[in-house]
Amino acid sequence: MFKKSIALKLTAGFVGIVLLSMLVIGGLFIQMFRQYTFSSREQTMLDRARSIAEVIAENSQSSGQFGGFAGSMRFLDTMTEAKVWITDKQGNLSLMSGMGFGKGRGAGAGQGQQGQGQGPGTGMGMSMSMSMSMSMRQGQPFNSEPLPQEAERVIEGVLSGQESVSENFSSVYNEATLTVGVPIIDPDHQVIGSVLLHSPVTGITATVNKAVRILAISLLGALVLALGLGVFYSLLFTRPLKAMNLTALEMTQGNYSVKTGVKREDELGQLGNSLDLLAGKLGYTINQLFQEKGKLKDIIASISDGIVAFDMTLKPISVNSALSEIMNRPHPYLNEDIEKDLNELKIEVQLTKVMEDKKTSQVLKDWLGKKLMFTLSPIVDNSGMVTGSVALVQDISRSERLEQLRRDFVANVSHEFRTPLTVIRGSLEAMVDGTVENSEEIKRYHQRMLSETRGLERLVGDLLELSRLQSGKIRMNKEKLYMPNLLEDVVRSLQTIAVRKGIKVEYLSKQDIPPFEGDYDRLRQLLVIFLDNAVKYSPVNTTVTVETSLFNITTLSVIIRDQGDGIAPEELPYIWDRFYKTDKSRNSGGTGLGLAIAKHLIELQNASVSVQSELERGTVVEIKLPLGNPKV
Repeated sequence: MFKKSIALKLTAGFVGIVLLSMLVIGGLFIQMFRQYTFSSREQTMLDRARSIAEVIAENSQSSGQFGGFAGSMRFLDTMTEAKVWITDKQGNLSLMSGMGFGKGRGAGAGQGQQGQGQGPGTGMGMSMSMSMSMSMRQGQPFNSEPLPQEAERVIEGVLSGQESVSENFSSVYNEATLTVGVPIIDPDHQVIGSVLLHSPVTGITATVNKAVRILAISLLGALVLALGLGVFYSLLFTRPLKAMNLTALEMTQGNYSVKTGVKREDELGQLGNSLDLLAGKLGYTINQLFQEKGKLKDIIASISDGIVAFDMTLKPISVNSALSEIMNRPHPYLNEDIEKDLNELKIEVQLTKVMEDKKTSQVLKDWLGKKLMFTLSPIVDNSGMVTGSVALVQDISRSERLEQLRRDFVANVSHEFRTPLTVIRGSLEAMVDGTVENSEEIKRYHQRMLSETRGLERLVGDLLELSRLQSGKIRMNKEKLYMPNLLEDVVRSLQTIAVRKGIKVEYLSKQDIPPFEGDYDRLRQLLVIFLDNAVKYSPVNTTVTVETSLFNITTLSVIIRDQGDGIAPEELPYIWDRFYKTDKSRNSGGTGLGLAIAKHLIELQNASVSVQSELERGTVVEIKLPLGNPKV
């Protein structure tokens, strides 16, 4: 982990830059020092060689021999701090440092033959012996080594009339040497010889080595200092980065209130401020998204239709709570159960086609006695790619029932109107045609027409009453009521019908009921509807009972029990619908509007009603009426 850290990289880079800089500067410094040393020594040796050349040129013999300077060579050696070689114009060595006398090539009468000739000159053998004896007497060794190779190259350049310089490394001195040559020019500007100085650049190697050691020590110290400073500044640089990293990690955990704490004016400070701003903006945005998601979730949850979303593999990924009720499944509705039920419904083919065609389609399915409509739609992202599908599941059983009720109502109303109209028309035709002439027969026809007309009036009255109740334009005429008296009146009015079927209607009161404010006609109409149904749908020789009781003094309970055929549990929610009949084959003479009117009357009274029924066991209807402040 540390090998990949930016602190290590910064430190290594900083140290590397310092090391490279010092090596370059040190190398340049040593090179410049060496160059300066050579240049200074070269100039000094050139100046001394020129001086020697001038002296020799002024005092040389006309024959071009330099034997008169043999005694001065030792002095020149010491003065120049270098080996001194003097050659003639042919490049032959005439004199060299360390010789007591001249080392000539010839003597007498200007002859140039070594060791031969007669005359005033001194021969080679004598001059060599004298030179050796002088050198030995003075304790100086005689140096008879040949000219170095670089000196010979210098001589070639000098004899052409140019000064020459040569740098080389000598294995004898074990250091760099410098050879300079200056031509000896006579008054006639002719080159008559050359002066060569050959000397090691004394101390240059040792000085350079010492400089290298100093550079190495300095470099080591600089590296230690650079390493310390590099680590310090790297940590100083990476500390805010670590703080930003921790802030980013906190943000990934959902903590958008975290701050970097970086207070700087440079780019890192700007980055830290930007990260803090990002955290705040992101927190606000995430909060807004959660709010929108919550709103969307609430909206979806409040939808009475079932919604289920699928991924590309047709696996359910999201579902609302209404789906479990529509599918008659317990809540929560697990994805495994959803997948199993949808597989039984066999809608995979339609879902696949919807995603392929990118078009919405509808499918009708029967499920556990219900009629379900599936509206299938693809889920398309911003780039136009299908990412899944969604199904809207609607229970259209109620609408189907309502549609069936509408058809039944039309049929029933048509039947109710057609039958009496047919009777009335037939009776009128018989009387008009003169078929019926007997007064008794005419009277009977009139009574039949009157009965049918009353039935039509009753049907139209129920329709108008229901219409008025639904419009909310009915006004309550409240007055002081006494429930026992009202119930006795209702029971008396139904005794005639009950006696015909051999049904006994009883009124039972468990406690005294105080008087209260209410609309007598509307309450009587409500009770007549329920008691009439109880008598109408009860078999012969049974009992219908009416009971009253008080709850907390403010609520009156009226319970009506019969011993009829009962109502199936699946039909109980629909008994309040208009024109609904539980037994379509039963010829009760009713229109199916009674309970629909009763429902609106109960709402008008701010009351509540509950119905409990079992097949072949009878039905129990409980009406709870609010008494307000009963007047005792």
